Order: sequence, then structure tokens, then C-alpha cells
Amino acid sequence: MLWAGLLRASGALYLAKSWVRRNGPIVLTFHRVLTDGELHCTASLPGMVVRQETFAGFLRYAAAECAFVDLSRDPEWRPSNRLRLAVTFDDGWSDNATAAYPIAQKYGTPLVIFIVPEKMGTELPFWPEIAVSVMERNLALHGQGQSAGYIERAIEGLKGLPAEERIQKMQQLASDQNAPQSFPQVDRTMTWEQIDELHHAGVTFGSHTRTHEILTAIPLAQAQAEIISSRYLIEQRLSAPCALFSYPNGDYSEEVRELVQRAGYKFAFLNQDPGIWTEESDPYLVPRVNVCEYHLVDANGNFSALIFDYAVVWSAAKGQLAQMRKKFFRKLRSKWQSWFSRVSAPPRKKRLEKSS
Repeated sequence: MLWAGLLRASGALYLAKSWVRRNGPIVLTFHRVLTDGELHCTASLPGMVVRQETFAGFLRYAAAECAFVDLSRDPEWRPSNRLRLAVTFDDGWSDNATAAYPIAQKYGTPLVIFIVPEKMGTELPFWPEIAVSVMERNLALHGQGQSAGYIERAIEGLKGLPAEERIQKMQQLASDQNAPQSFPQVDRTMTWEQIDELHHAGVTFGSHTRTHEILTAIPLAQAQAEIISSRYLIEQRLSAPCALFSYPNGDYSEEVRELVQRAGYKFAFLNQDPGIWTEESDPYLVPRVNVCEYHLVDANGNFSALIFDYAVVWSAAKGQLAQMRKKFFRKLRSKWQSWFSRVSAPPRKKRLEKSS
């Protein structure tokens, strides 16, 4: 709060926000919108959750002060006098339909939900929640209580493993402990009936792969199947085009990006490095800013426009500047290498004499 206040007092936040408005929209990534009671039951990590009250406060503010972007349409690149925001959800949790959508509908917010076709309508559908549930039970059995930091580090470690090794670790974890506890009313994904209802109400659905595998952790042939089949399944279920894609965990490689483009998607979205969606952005590497509870609230737990400006807008501006800096130095390095190769090359006449 202190640092954000200093940035606002110095005018830096205002300048960053003005610069962002001129360049393009910020695409936001949400995952879950839960009540206070559900927060005590979920196995999802804090970085994935926004309280229902906070989400409502944010959309109330955004509807009054910002402009929403509908990702089902081509973006407009003209400078805007309002901050432009696109709201997306990853994974397709049931609370997207029961909590997030009614609030979004109230404030006229277009939504994009990236779903995982083979995981719809299931409890504890993704391995991170299963791992969290098992580790929390293990800590409780040993009288250690819940250690969020330890569990988050363990999950990040598992994400960094190749898929086969991660599966082995998960099997070992499950065999050593009791079965994970399931919370059917909280930790489950939307049913296809809910998806169909939201689709007809105007929500846009995109692909988040078929089974939510991190694409850089599996063979390219398997990644290709995840990317192509997920689109096919969504289009078959909804009888509508599926043009949008988001990378699980935001991880990609040049080969994976190429697979997404060849699969026929129009845009694909990241979720690691924040930035702005500008006209120069690669349409298959569109930056997003991940948003959770502590990106939106003050010390009292109330929605704060100041914290949003700092945690989201300021981060997007910094991320965009970092990308511009990298691009500049890549061009500079390329020019330097080209110049150096010309200078260091032997004269043409000498080369010909030597070859003769």
C-alpha cells in the first residue's frame, strides 16, 4: 500500500496508465471466484482465487472507469481515453458459471472461458488440486497445520518436471498418503449443460488443451493432439467455432506456438509475463496479467482501485517496457553482427585470388 501510494503521489502510476491506454488492452486471467465459506474448503492455491465480493467490487469499478473488450471480435488499436480490459478465465471451474457469470452479466462484462474438454463435470479435475489436498492432509496428520508456502513450492517443483516424471511423483504421493479429500460442491468443473447455457447467453469459450497438460513437458506429437483435439471437441459440443487458445501454465516453445497456429486458432494467450496486447504483439503469444485476491484488495480486504493500478496496470506497463527493451537489443545485436561480418570478411579480390 505504501509503495503504491508513493507511485501515485509521484505521478508514475498516472503516466503508466496513460501509456497503457494509448497502446492497447490488458487481458486479465482469472481462475476462480469463491465465497468466504468456499475458501476454507478449496484445494486451489491462493494465486488462483478471488473472493466473490472482491470480484463484484472490481467489475463495479471497471464498468464505471474502464472499457471492456470482447475477445470474440477483432481488437481496435486506436488510442482510448479509458483503460481497456478483457476478462478471461482459465480451466472452466463450476464457480465461473454460478458466481462469476452472474456478476459479469450484471455489469455488462464480456467473458472468455478457456476450458479443458475431457475434464468438464469432474471433481478435483487437475493434478495440482489433488496434490494440495494430499499434502494438506499429510501436514494435518503430522500436526504441522497447513503451510501454504511449502505447498506452493512443491507444486511449482512438480510443474517443472517432464509429464511422465510428474505422474510418477504424484502416484508415489498418493500411495504414501490417504486418498485426497474431494469437495464436490467447490472443486469441480462446469458441466457441459452449464457450458451450453453460458454459450447461448453470449460467453465465448476457448481451448485450454484437451487434458491440461503443460505442453512443453510432453512430446510434440502429444502436444499436437492436445491442441487439435480440444478444439474439435469444443466445436462439436457447442456447434460453434473455437478460435481462441490459452497455454496451460502459460508455458510454450516456438514449436508449440507453431502447432497452435497450424491448428487454426486465431489468437493464443500466455499467462506468465504480464504485458499489453498491442498491434505489434504476436497473435499467438498475447500477454495476459494473472489476477487473484491480493492483486485487488487493500489491507482491510476491500477492493482497492489503487492496488489494482499497481498490481495489474503497473505490472503490465513494466512487462511491456521489458519486451520493448528485449526487442530493441535483439535488433541492435542483429545489426552489430551483420556489420561485424561485413567488416571482418576478407576483400573480394583476395578471396578470388586465393580460390584460384
